[in-house]
Amino acid sequence: MMYLWIASQMNIFFLKVLGLTLLIISTAFCQFDRFYPPDYAVKCPPDTEIDPCKCNAASGEIECYGNKINDECLKKVFEKLMAYYANTQERHIKSLKVYKSDVTELTGDTLGDISLEILDLNGNQNLTLNNIHRTALSKSKETLRVFRINGPSGFSSAKKEENDGSIFEIVDGFMQLMEFSLSEAKILKIQRSAFGRVELPKLTRIELPRNEIEELGDYVFYRLPNLTLLNIQDNEIKKLTNYTFAFEKSADELLSINLRGNLLQIDTIDRGAFTRLNRPVHLNLEYNLIEYLDKDVFSPILSNTKSSIKIGRNPIRCDCRMKWLKLDDHNFMDRVDGLICPEATELWYYTVDDLEGVCNETLLAERLAASRGSTRNAFHLQGLLLFIGFMAITLEIAFYLC
Repeated sequence: MMYLWIASQMNIFFLKVLGLTLLIISTAFCQFDRFYPPDYAVKCPPDTEIDPCKCNAASGEIECYGNKINDECLKKVFEKLMAYYANTQERHIKSLKVYKSDVTELTGDTLGDISLEILDLNGNQNLTLNNIHRTALSKSKETLRVFRINGPSGFSSAKKEENDGSIFEIVDGFMQLMEFSLSEAKILKIQRSAFGRVELPKLTRIELPRNEIEELGDYVFYRLPNLTLLNIQDNEIKKLTNYTFAFEKSADELLSINLRGNLLQIDTIDRGAFTRLNRPVHLNLEYNLIEYLDKDVFSPILSNTKSSIKIGRNPIRCDCRMKWLKLDDHNFMDRVDGLICPEATELWYYTVDDLEGVCNETLLAERLAASRGSTRNAFHLQGLLLFIGFMAITLEIAFYLC
């Protein structure tokens, strides 16, 4: 009997310990969860509170679709949401998607005191970047994880305007931000230090395709230590400076930089353009205007054995300027994809002597063209000097006759 009593007391003790442990864990989870409890995060408000928008019960995303959604309508939806949440401590929704609407601006008052985790603006043809105010997401500074803007694809009459940089200032200091995506938005320039004012430690993805970007400022990505994807394909970028891809901190994780489909030439890429990356890189330069891989420009990338380059669909000229790839001791050639010469022959099939021979012919042709240009310039200068001399003599004779 004594043994059974002791056993029952031990069972009761262990049950109490287990219950107390579960209580502590659940309390800690609720208190320190990065955003909000899961049951709240996917909870949808009643349809009457967000009409004409809808809420996806599975994801908790509020979707505002179509031309019924304008500035006044969207503001009223969030005014009703604030009233609905007035008696709660949480004024938060999981995600907001505004799609193909007639919204023309987002101001500091549009979303009221409601915070978001995801903002997705897609296909709103009248919403330009300069009409998204710097304070539009101020209430989401501690919660926003994803910021997406996808303009009206193929909408030819969409206004192309130079953004003043405010679109990037919107997320300045947003420590939870993980993805920044901006496409079809018709911008000309990414400003200097656009993402570099305050370190954003969780930002890993930046998507900037199809924006007609012509210029990337210096230090744009400087304070993004954990960036792993940088997509800037299908723009009109012509130049990379020594500080375009400068990073403040080193990293071991691979960074993928997609510059496919731009207007880069080897003469418009500064020699130190890739010396300040401080991490392994996969660089995609397909469909540009690059004729050869300059050793000073690209060897800093390939010197890291984890790095690689894609260079297909460029007007490559296989000559002695490429021989450094075949002379290296680090298998550079194994990590360069798409080196196709004009005769549809890969660089692999050329010997160093072959490349030297082609280079001699190339340099001879270039020198001949340069000398012809110099001869023409000298002839023009000589003619100009003769004309000036003739005019001087004429004026002197005229002065004498007078």
